[in-house]
Amino acid sequence: MSETFNCCVAIGGDIRSVVSKADVSIAEILLLQHIHGPDAVHLIRPSGSSDKGNDQMRDELGREYGDEKIVELFNQFGELPKTLREARVGDELMDPVYLHERNNKPVKTRKAKPKAKAVAPMAEVEEG
Repeated sequence: MSETFNCCVAIGGDIRSVVSKADVSIAEILLLQHIHGPDAVHLIRPSGSSDKGNDQMRDELGREYGDEKIVELFNQFGELPKTLREARVGDELMDPVYLHERNNKPVKTRKAKPKAKAVAPMAEVEEG
């Protein structure tokens, strides 16, 4: 299983020509960086996960971008990266809103148990 992402791509590294890409794999992000420049892919935000296997992902990327580019970047055989950590994608390319949400998640606090009500002992009254 691999992560999928939404991102923006500056075509040829030109920030005046930006397209949005939805549900791309981390391998496709690396491929887009290879084609358009290292900082052309930005505002990366997780969108879900994919059950595609390594061979299926290679075939799809090869049809879209050309097998030569796939082999050039990832070699002929081997596993494609499946996570941002494996691909070593830095936080500077991530969506700042996502980073803020990720870094400022509220911490779950433990709820205190309600205290039992203390009942004062009744004073004995002498009858007389």
